[in-house]
Amino acid sequence: MSKIHWTKRKFFYAAVFGATLALAACGGGNDDDPEPSGNIGILSISNATDTTLNGWYGSGNVGLTGVKDTGDGKVGPDECAFNFDNFSKLVGDRTLAMSGDIRYAYSNGSSTPPLNGDHIKIRDTTFNFVKDGGNLGKAKVNLTTGTITFSNLLAKDGSNNSVELSGTINLPDEKSRDDACNKTAK
Repeated sequence: MSKIHWTKRKFFYAAVFGATLALAACGGGNDDDPEPSGNIGILSISNATDTTLNGWYGSGNVGLTGVKDTGDGKVGPDECAFNFDNFSKLVGDRTLAMSGDIRYAYSNGSSTPPLNGDHIKIRDTTFNFVKDGGNLGKAKVNLTTGTITFSNLLAKDGSNNSVELSGTINLPDEKSRDDACNKTAK
C-alpha cells in the first residue's frame, strides 16, 4: 500500500471520528430518541403511593432529545417539548428507572416560560403531571440557566396512584431550544 493512500485513509478516519465526537458533544442525532448529553442529573420521588418508588434517581449522562415545537409554529397554545431518560434509582431497587416527557410554553421573550405538563414514567407506569390547583407552578423552567427545577410536583397514574417529583435537570442545548421554540408575538 502506498504511503499517500495510507495517509488519505488515516485522514478519513480522523475526520469521521472528529465528526462523531462533535455530534456526541452537542447531543446531536435523532431527536425522537434521547441521546447521551453528558449532563449529570438527579431527581427525587417522594410521597409515592407505592413506597418502593420513593428515593433518589440519578444519571451521570442524562439522555435528552432536541426540543420540538408541538404545533404549527405560530404563537398560541402550542408548546415546546423534549424527552429525557437514563435516570436509575440510586439506593434500593436499582432496576427502577425514570424517563419523561416535558412540555413548556413558548418563551415569548420570557426567560421563565410556564411548564405545560406532561409526564414521567417509572417501570411501565406513566405518571401524568396534575394540572389542577397551581401544581404546574411547582416546576420552574429557566431558559437563562438551561434548567427545570421541580419542587414536589404532583403526578398521578390512571389508577390515581401518585408521586411527587423534585430536583433539577438540564434542558436540551440552547440552539435546539431556540431553533424549535423561540417564538415571539407578532
